[in-house]
Amino acid sequence: MSIKNKFFSSVLSTLIGTSVLLISVPSYASDAGAFIGGVFATKLLQNSTRRADAEQQQAYASQAPVQSASNSPQQRISELDKLAAGGYITPAQYKTKKQAIIDSM
Repeated sequence: MSIKNKFFSSVLSTLIGTSVLLISVPSYASDAGAFIGGVFATKLLQNSTRRADAEQQQAYASQAPVQSASNSPQQRISELDKLAAGGYITPAQYKTKKQAIIDSM
């Protein structure tokens, strides 16, 4: 679905860019101007689409994961290891949280 949307967005932006260019440029201009205008419009649309996608992903990632009480200490430490390996938490935070998990056993 996303690929179709991007394809149609690029086609639409090319058409818009071409028509805007044709309106603002005299009719004796070469086709290169229309092509460049279409490329420029496509790039602008792709950048705005990427930015919107990134904002959606960031909003989704910022939602706090639901922690269930059934997670064993081993599972919690494993998740903590993944966070530390990914660079999402500092070594000090890792050490503190791991000790808290161990103390809760």
